[in-house]
Amino acid sequence: MSKSAPHHTPASTIQFIHTPPELRRLTERLRAARVFGLDTEFIGETSYAPILCLVQISTAEEVTLIDPQALPDLDPLRELLADPGILKICHAGAQDLAILCQRSAQGGAGPIAPRGPAAVADTQLLAGLVGVGYPLSYGKAAEYFCGAKLDKAHTYSDWSRRPLSAAQIQYAADDVRYLLRIHESLTQRLTALNRVSWAEALAAEFCAAAAAPPDPRQAYLKIKVGKGFGPQQLAVLRELAAWREQIAFEHNMPVRSFFSDTVLRDLARLMPNRLESLHQVDGFSRRELHSYATTMLELIRKVKAAKPESYPAPAPELDTSPDGAAFAESLWAAAQAICLGQSVCPAVVASQAQVLAAAGAIRRGGDVSAHAVLQGWRWDCLGRHLVTFAEGRCQLSLTCRQGRMQLISPAVAGSCNAASPNPRPDRGSKWE
Repeated sequence: MSKSAPHHTPASTIQFIHTPPELRRLTERLRAARVFGLDTEFIGETSYAPILCLVQISTAEEVTLIDPQALPDLDPLRELLADPGILKICHAGAQDLAILCQRSAQGGAGPIAPRGPAAVADTQLLAGLVGVGYPLSYGKAAEYFCGAKLDKAHTYSDWSRRPLSAAQIQYAADDVRYLLRIHESLTQRLTALNRVSWAEALAAEFCAAAAAPPDPRQAYLKIKVGKGFGPQQLAVLRELAAWREQIAFEHNMPVRSFFSDTVLRDLARLMPNRLESLHQVDGFSRRELHSYATTMLELIRKVKAAKPESYPAPAPELDTSPDGAAFAESLWAAAQAICLGQSVCPAVVASQAQVLAAAGAIRRGGDVSAHAVLQGWRWDCLGRHLVTFAEGRCQLSLTCRQGRMQLISPAVAGSCNAASPNPRPDRGSKWE
């Protein structure tokens, strides 16, 4: 993360971009500024890929609204997004970046940009790294850091309609107006806490995730399944979910407008082999039965005929024995204390499911380095403390100061932001 010069709130003047020459002149100014705020407005409920309706840009001097509906493409802006020498600041901007990385200025399901975003700071994530809150809304961040109370009445506006109203324009401009000031304050806190390297590592993860093209064969992971799902059933669910992505893409319709997650989950659980058996699945309409039943039965048949080695591996089952459950819950409580005691929001570092999975590996005495909680910056923030606590080689001493939990420990009070090249416990260290 680049440390930028102090920024003031941009002037109230709002500029509009409707033509390619205007866009090129804007990108020249942004390249000279080396830092800008970014947000978008889009519609995501009526098509497979969100429809981009507006792009908002802010610098220390100006707020600019770009109308993608009036432009043939946004390639000059996309080039800036991929430039590692120019800092882009957003707030909860994962979907904004994913949309802007597409070639289609109209938000269609076009190819992903050849180069993904670089040097992006998400102030929602950074707020979590300094313990302000996570997930923190942009409105609350603007109020907390800038004393600005924003009108959120147009959160669900139809941004595709033209002309935009004066209220919509003001709302859109305010969504980027305070980003540079928020980022400046967060950078000062990160520097004071010696966490700039954590922020840089988190930003790299964020950019990589935004640049990655969606993988239809991973779509099944978003569908919740019960504990009784076996590898073959997961394989059926994987194929059905990937097929649903494809037909939604072809029709440019929202994915779940064809089949709900419940229908796919029930099909994978029952694995029917006859047309009549599909009537057992709740929510399978006659129209869908007529149009897609043969294809879906064929997908199920192919999975059944496939070798078990091709099935996805199920998630490791948690140890639900009384002792195993108590150990896992103890580590989850300890993980929250370790994070909060360092003024870090636990949800930025790891989910409860990730900590419980790591707890199972620690308890089994196996290789724990594969778990995200125990790698990279998360190892420095949480993992190393969690492992030594689990092994009984440290104690957590907590206090409350100025309304916040704090850990009393030399390991936390000292520098602890250097990433470990080999995220494994240092057996020779003590944390007491």
